[in-house]
Amino acid sequence: MAGLTKGKIADVKTKKEITLPQEFFDNPILQDMKAAMVIYFERSGEVRLIPMMKKGGARVRLEVEKVNPALMQTMTQLFKQHDLKVLFTTGFCFEQNRCIYEVYFSADDIEEKKGKIRSTIENIPGLYNSEFEILNIGGNW
Repeated sequence: MAGLTKGKIADVKTKKEITLPQEFFDNPILQDMKAAMVIYFERSGEVRLIPMMKKGGARVRLEVEKVNPALMQTMTQLFKQHDLKVLFTTGFCFEQNRCIYEVYFSADDIEEKKGKIRSTIENIPGLYNSEFEILNIGGNW
């Protein structure tokens, strides 16, 4: 009987590579998959793998005064305007007026879109600092 998930324990101490089950590649939902976003969580050591239907991707990290509806509306418009597929978001506030918001997304022709994306990000009210990193297939950590 087919389950909802599959599990495996991997010896990552001696073998630094992990294989995926063949069913992952045979899954009809993923037939148009171009790549996968791999996200490493530095604090917890967790790794997340997210299939991508687009060829490119990026990470945006914002340090803002607060995560508010105006920020989320700006980011939503940015995603829609440039056909960016949100894969993962996270955030936390470490002081009363200091919050970190990170978003990973996939997109085709990301290099062509980067100028407009950066411009939109730089005009976010209450922005202290920002990073925009294009992630390429086969790139290093």
